[in-house]
Amino acid sequence: MPPSRKSLPSVSGGNRQPAAMNRASQIREMNHLKDDVYREMLLLETHRPGAEMGLALALLQAFVQSDSFSDDADFSRWLQSVCTLGLTMIEQALATECPWNRNPT
Repeated sequence: MPPSRKSLPSVSGGNRQPAAMNRASQIREMNHLKDDVYREMLLLETHRPGAEMGLALALLQAFVQSDSFSDDADFSRWLQSVCTLGLTMIEQALATECPWNRNPT
């Protein structure tokens, strides 16, 4: 005789919600995003080709993921200040290094 299904607990997998990030993993993710932004800033300062795009993508990724850390005001303040600096760095790099921004003489 086959086992009865009455003894097995029912598991509903259709409406599962992902577990919220615990504080340690939030801090780890914030530090990872900060490291990415600072690394790209350093590459831009050393005039690495394509560093402008790398910094823009790192800033964008930090901005998009900042919603995950909505309870952390420090990360929001950091992001606001570093975005201002990063965008200024990108603008200056593009104005001085890109041949299509130069006036032909």
